[in-house]
Amino acid sequence: MSRSEQPDQPESRREERLAGGGDVHIGAMTGGAVATGSHGRAVHRAAPAGSPSEDVTRELVAALAMLNEHLRLLTPTEETAGVRSEIETIRADIDRSGAAPASSLERLRAYLEVGTTAVSGLASALPVVQAIERVLG
Repeated sequence: MSRSEQPDQPESRREERLAGGGDVHIGAMTGGAVATGSHGRAVHRAAPAGSPSEDVTRELVAALAMLNEHLRLLTPTEETAGVRSEIETIRADIDRSGAAPASSLERLRAYLEVGTTAVSGLASALPVVQAIERVLG
């Protein structure tokens, strides 16, 4: 009789053994991920050390949403298209990884800090610049 066919085990435990299942007990864990089974998949998505807090990132996302809404009030130009593109890139990166690359944030900040453009004159531009400053440190 094979080891997996032990008659004294309840049927569910026997099926579990045959399927490769079992129990996993973790007393304490900081970071990391655990997967079990032949098709198990573990994903760990912690923010890297030194990355902005979730609150700062939420603040940035909210400010970006407001700026995006205000951009609709302006006549479409190359500048507004560039700002929209940076906002989309930043939002996609935040959605995918929880953080935006510094290079994207710096490009958007440059668009918004040029005091002679229509976009920089929007009331929602300042909160975005301030949020970027907090994210970049």
